[in-house]
Amino acid sequence: MLKRLGVGLLLGAAIANAASAQGWTRFDGQYVGELTLTGVASGECMHPPPGSAYPMTIAGGQVHFKYVPRFDTILIGKVDQNGNFRAVRQLKKGWVSMTGHVDSNGVTASIVSPSCNYNFQSH
Repeated sequence: MLKRLGVGLLLGAAIANAASAQGWTRFDGQYVGELTLTGVASGECMHPPPGSAYPMTIAGGQVHFKYVPRFDTILIGKVDQNGNFRAVRQLKKGWVSMTGHVDSNGVTASIVSPSCNYNFQSH
């Protein structure tokens, strides 16, 4: 009897742990979107070519976005339980940050760098 109770408690703990982890990973997936240039702080900023697709991955609740228009770098951050995120990377001359939201409709975000600002919208 005690052996069965122990197995039941372990199983219950595993299910509870999986349920709490699911909140952080329910947004996991591949998102593909477009960038729109929204502002120039300094330097030359490119308008992404029409139809250009930029992938973003969320895995284990962690955002990975390769920021290529101006700096070839990967922005990394965490998604909270509400779908809000901030992904950042330090550069030689400042920071690039992507702040956004993911939900069942996709991803919307803004990217701010020392020189260029963009909006990201997934399809």
